[in-house]
Amino acid sequence: MALLFAAIGLSSAAHAASPTVTIDSGALSGAEKDGVMSYLGIPYVAPPIGDLRWRAPQPVKAWRGVRQATEFGPVCRQTADWIKLPQSEDCVTLNVWAPARKAARPYPVLIWIHGGAFANGHGGEWGPDGGKSLVQKGVILVSINYRLGVFGFFAHPELSAEAPDHASGNQGFRDQVAALQWVRRNIAAFGGDSGRVTIAGSSAGGSSVAALTVSPLAKGLFQRGIAESGVVGPLPTKATAETAGTALGQALATPHLSDLRKLGAEDLLKQSWRSAPNLDGVVFTEQPQQSFAAGRQNKTPMLLGWNADEGLDLAPAAFGAKIVAAADYERQLQKLFGPQIPPLILAQYPGKTDAQATESTQRLVTDFIGLRHFGWATMQQKAGGPPAYLYYYVHSPAEPSADQPCYYGCKAGHTSEIRFAYGQLWREARRWNADDLALQEQMLGYWTNFVKTGDPNGPGLPKWPMFDGKPDTAQRLGSPTEIRERGAFPDFRQSLDLAAQ
Repeated sequence: MALLFAAIGLSSAAHAASPTVTIDSGALSGAEKDGVMSYLGIPYVAPPIGDLRWRAPQPVKAWRGVRQATEFGPVCRQTADWIKLPQSEDCVTLNVWAPARKAARPYPVLIWIHGGAFANGHGGEWGPDGGKSLVQKGVILVSINYRLGVFGFFAHPELSAEAPDHASGNQGFRDQVAALQWVRRNIAAFGGDSGRVTIAGSSAGGSSVAALTVSPLAKGLFQRGIAESGVVGPLPTKATAETAGTALGQALATPHLSDLRKLGAEDLLKQSWRSAPNLDGVVFTEQPQQSFAAGRQNKTPMLLGWNADEGLDLAPAAFGAKIVAAADYERQLQKLFGPQIPPLILAQYPGKTDAQATESTQRLVTDFIGLRHFGWATMQQKAGGPPAYLYYYVHSPAEPSADQPCYYGCKAGHTSEIRFAYGQLWREARRWNADDLALQEQMLGYWTNFVKTGDPNGPGLPKWPMFDGKPDTAQRLGSPTEIRERGAFPDFRQSLDLAAQ
């Protein structure tokens, strides 16, 4: 009998000493360490495999007995070569870290949505102890897997025809909404408050937060949002998304949906695919700007911002090379701005030499990301209602050792802020200095205060003003010296309006 339980992932009486909770689909046995309870690999929808590939999430089947929840579930199928963990289409699971000590008032909840361009990543990226810093601050952490790439953002005319709501694509976002619904139904079992839920993410995770802010399906499922280095722009139409799906089927000589569902995951992953949300009429019914203009967005406080060196990591992908040749610079700019490059762009981002062209592309990408976040915060500020808190992260942390060089997120690069905002310095064996440790305490304080109250401010922290549409009300995050030397950024209301067109 014990072997049977082990084979299906359920525990026997041997695990009775582990912390156990009961949720709507059955009982879970987790683990406890240093006052933190963890429950990993919890299925929150039915496995999207076989005939359920590309369908909207279906209810998870309840289990009998006590299910072990001490290991992460498989990573969703993807092409990232840096992820060595087991992968599967049966991957739609979540993880919970909660205080072992019960409180008189239920704990606020933070739901982490991982990044990775909607094509890569997973909810276990912080490791089995990843929630400890947040839990020590009185916050429950939930991290999620959601369908990615061609499995999470595939639209097709036959898929739209078979769906009761006649929508297709956006499966990854539907998974995220299903996770929010799971939290509403079940988080009380872990000591959490379903009425104090914050969704947070960086990069594509930040874009997910912004997108859910304008999704009718997510209405009322969260009370605050944190979008780091990612918002969402104009959405392509459902017809455009369906055309891409039809083209994929033709390329694989499987034009019909039933044939596509029979293909192995490897066959689909070999094809070039751009993961993107679409205006399907259900998950997204209008462009974000229309939602805010009409006051139909989900009205929640937002904390959002970007990093001073985003372009170090993102410009090579945007321009197709790590080093941009001066001779090719203007041709590359024409891809973004058309045959007539605005003189303002050439003046602010010159490319007379290879070094200058490379540095300009990095600044251009960084400033464009900043423009998008400045614009989103302005959109929320003009709409009235709950406030926006905008940040500009300028900190360059201690470098790793020489035998483990920094290769991504260096300086104030893309995703560099995560380790500070969520108290993750302990995960890296760097010689963290006093500025690093002080900034971690400050940012972790801001973030957890926001999760608890919708306002990042609190005792012992520098005042963070509500964003009022002016650059001066964006909070600079870094050491005093870094803020003084790097805290200025372009006046986005004038200098980069052309880039937004």
